Amino acid sequence: MSRRNGDRGGGSGTLNWSPRQQRKNDVLFAAARVGIGLGLALPRTWLGPVGGLLGLGAYALLGRARRAALDNLARVHPELGADARRALARATFRSLGRNLTDTLALLDPKEAPARSLEVSASSERVLSDALAEGRGVIYATCHLGPWERMAALLAARGFPITTVARESYDPRFHPLVYERLRARRNVEAIYREQPNAPFAIVRALRRGRVLGLLLDMPGRIASRGVTWLGLPSRMPVGAARLALRLQSPVVVGTPAPNSEGLEIRIARLAVDDLAPGDRGEAELCQRMADALSERIRLLPTHWPWMHPTFTET
Repeated sequence: MSRRNGDRGGGSGTLNWSPRQQRKNDVLFAAARVGIGLGLALPRTWLGPVGGLLGLGAYALLGRARRAALDNLARVHPELGADARRALARATFRSLGRNLTDTLALLDPKEAPARSLEVSASSERVLSDALAEGRGVIYATCHLGPWERMAALLAARGFPITTVARESYDPRFHPLVYERLRARRNVEAIYREQPNAPFAIVRALRRGRVLGLLLDMPGRIASRGVTWLGLPSRMPVGAARLALRLQSPVVVGTPAPNSEGLEIRIARLAVDDLAPGDRGEAELCQRMADALSERIRLLPTHWPWMHPTFTET
């Protein structure tokens, strides 16, 4: 799809859509508005089951995504039989649907960020200690579980959270979703496509903020080869480069299982033995990949296996 030129952060600009694309995107936007309205009207106890049904419907209807998930599961878990992989894939789609509706609930200003996610005192202490060093914090994470709720909950606990995000293909979603999901939750967002994004990222760290970076889907940005879940993959190199050049502490934070459901688990990652430059960046990228891979193994059905994560070389 051809995208518009200019800044999309404020939802304005010129869209380079064909008439057919415009009609299609108008329908998608209208459907999203209706879906959000209906979802927010549901009792909170309904959102999980409804999301699970949506996920199972996606598993049945989206053949390409289903096949990609099964292929990735076969590569990472060759010890599993076909039936076990299909069961894991179905559970993954169900969980992703539930996480989607869980995120939808955050659009309601009355929604408490801690309703379905906890954060332990020990994890808060790890993050507080890292912030106290005065050089900002690189918060390495991935698309695991309710990551938007994680940011909202940490912001609600008083942490200065900044996330680096991709903009929607349609700028109309910015005030409808992104402003309500992030800005109104005191989560500052830097959008990669904005011309000043690199400077804003460095300023966030120098202002002593927690910079959240999703590292499992690099897209069209500078990346480095790593081993991810035991297979060749790519990881954005920016987090490692920033940490080593600015001497910012690095933590790994994701949702993780506990006895009652999910909690935010935050751990400090050792970087003091690494120097700026290619060798240090490569080693730090692999350390982050190893830590995040371990988190995914703890919550395998909460990670999008259908994404083209792995490479052949």
